[in-house]
Amino acid sequence: MIFPDQIVKSTRKTLSISINRDGVIVVHVPKKMKDQDIKRFIESKQNWLASKLSQIKNNNDKFEDIIHYNKFLICGNRYSLALADVNKAEINKGTIVLPKKIPEEKIMKLLISFYKKKAKEILNQRIAYIQSLMRITPKSIRFSNSKGRWGACTSSGAISFNWRVVMLPPVLIDYVIIHELCHLVEMNHSKRFWTLVETFISNVDVIRQEIKEYGFLLELYREG
Repeated sequence: MIFPDQIVKSTRKTLSISINRDGVIVVHVPKKMKDQDIKRFIESKQNWLASKLSQIKNNNDKFEDIIHYNKFLICGNRYSLALADVNKAEINKGTIVLPKKIPEEKIMKLLISFYKKKAKEILNQRIAYIQSLMRITPKSIRFSNSKGRWGACTSSGAISFNWRVVMLPPVLIDYVIIHELCHLVEMNHSKRFWTLVETFISNVDVIRQEIKEYGFLLELYREG
């Protein structure tokens, strides 16, 4: 039997179970729930837990070099990192090159700055192209450092994109852009919303599953 790493009791009325990227299992339960009822709930989730833990292991193995900052993603491609006699961060063939004169403790900060600049460059170009095809124009576009989402849309017509979107493969970048632009028409995830999304991109179910594999990126590149 797969046991949770932590059981959290609170004033909530429902039960839930979650697994983070490291495979840590947390169960949230009502404070007065009996132990046997909690046990039954955990037992009922065994197949799901086994499947989820297997997915997490496979995903961690697939992206081990990215998770440990040994390789760096841009548009789904893996790049090495090197320090050289350059004045600013740049890409040289399959390598992201940073100025070697910078202190080691500032490498991550410079890398993040490089990523943000690249995100604006690549995403703005893609956004302009896609919104012209969709004939949907946001009121404003900005880039965020959100920890929980790739993009967001407000009722006033403003759209934001997590700068880490630039790390995704091109088809997933387009999906995120189309997803948020469609929210300017449908501010929900109703059937009409998904029908609209499917008007502009095919294999949506496959793409939605694939983008989940990259969810770990939202936790990376965070200073402090």
